[in-house]
Amino acid sequence: MNYAVSLSECGRFVHCCVSDDITVERATQFTRDAAALGARRGVSCYLFDMRGASNVASVFGNYQFAYASLAMIGMARTDRVAMLVDADDHSHDFVETAARNAGYDMKLFTDHEAALAWLKASAQCQARPQASPPCSPRQI
Repeated sequence: MNYAVSLSECGRFVHCCVSDDITVERATQFTRDAAALGARRGVSCYLFDMRGASNVASVFGNYQFAYASLAMIGMARTDRVAMLVDADDHSHDFVETAARNAGYDMKLFTDHEAALAWLKASAQCQARPQASPPCSPRQI
């Protein structure tokens, strides 16, 4: 599976870029890796860039992912998750709805700037105590 997980330069977001179509197994893997990095670094804001990667999981698979897998992976309901998708890709709509109904702070975006602004608006995603550079889209 092709994906990359990293911490933004400013240290406020975990960024996960996915380039393959998404199954429940793949989503579990990259989300687990992102959550582990967030836990190690004390970060609870995530940007999943899934542009070009369609969700090919079944409705039931997406439901199970939202209601069972996310908690087992280590994602907290207090984590803030922005999912960046292509404007014409509605394959991620159901998993967003299921995750929100399960109590997760997860939202779909088609605009990178809007996703970053939403993450930055959260108190938990504010600047870290030590001096850190501002987060810009090019740093993520």
